[in-house]
Amino acid sequence: MRSVGTVLLLVVLATAVATGARRWRIPAPSLLVIVGLGVALMPGVPEIRVSPDVIGLVVLPPLLYASAEELSWRELRMVWKPVGVLAVGLVLASAAAVGVVVSALTPLSWQMAFVLGAVLASTDPVAVTALGRRLALPPRVQVLVQAESLFNDATSLVLFRVAVGVAVASSAVSWGSAGGEFALLAGGGTVIGAGVALLVGVIRRRTEDPVLETVIALVTPYAAYVLAESAHTSGVTSVVVAGVVLGGRGDRLTDARIRLQLHAVYGTVVFLLESVVFSLIGLALPTLIRELPEGYGLWPLHALAVAATLIAVRMVWLFPLSALMQRKGGAPGASWRVPAVLTWAGTRGVVPLAAALSIPVVAADGTVLDQR
Repeated sequence: MRSVGTVLLLVVLATAVATGARRWRIPAPSLLVIVGLGVALMPGVPEIRVSPDVIGLVVLPPLLYASAEELSWRELRMVWKPVGVLAVGLVLASAAAVGVVVSALTPLSWQMAFVLGAVLASTDPVAVTALGRRLALPPRVQVLVQAESLFNDATSLVLFRVAVGVAVASSAVSWGSAGGEFALLAGGGTVIGAGVALLVGVIRRRTEDPVLETVIALVTPYAAYVLAESAHTSGVTSVVVAGVVLGGRGDRLTDARIRLQLHAVYGTVVFLLESVVFSLIGLALPTLIRELPEGYGLWPLHALAVAATLIAVRMVWLFPLSALMQRKGGAPGASWRVPAVLTWAGTRGVVPLAAALSIPVVAADGTVLDQR
């Protein structure tokens, strides 16, 4: 009953804060974290711990699926080359840069520093999409940002699983085997996601009941995620692929009336899940800080150094890429406003949180003790 009451309280708190954020034109996720932190610092408030299963299995699939459904194949084909460069190249570069900085500034081993780099290498699709709409970005740029944030999530979490395997093994790295595992996770997730999308498409074409359509739409991301994880592939990749495939065929699967209902239902689900998660980040932060071991007293400076590294790496990749895209598009001169906005659009959110919470605690002999 206590956990149920906590969730209900978070829903009420998040609704009030999100309403105020829209009125004051403040990003709701940031305000939710601040309010959650303020509540956690009040006397008598119990310690809040977030289970990785809650974030990874309950929250993550519908959020990724809802963002992926907004992309269409036609729009994605227009930007697939720069998306590939950012979703793979920028993720790898960000993970490597953060790993170097963290291993140089903190007591973490280089293996765990690379794990942290993989955690922070991806942007949050929901936050990035909302930011792009508020700034009224050009349609092509909006699609680029949204597609990058979706596919770099998949790349980052696949890279995270490889990095954790290397850290747990505590042995010499075989880059061939690591690359093979990366390809297996990403490729297997793609195949399973496409298969789930095709099966769901067949079912939805034969269904005209709005209630059944809604249930199928809500179950689809969980089915794609669980099937992929059970097959030891990437659940995130599976959900993203399923969302993109079904989103591009939505007008052929259901009529406009049902699509409006599905949009309203998913909007409500996404709002509730996002609000609760960002509130939990603020509520759990004091407990996590108190549990830091000795030698991490300078963590605020380390966090600033990591943030500066991520921004710098993103800037180095985005400015030349933007200039090249504008030149190929026939623009008379390169505009630096769009890449400047995109640099600051590298928001981290639910996906890094899910990865961070699932980092295993490893004993000196390499035994996995627990998950944080």
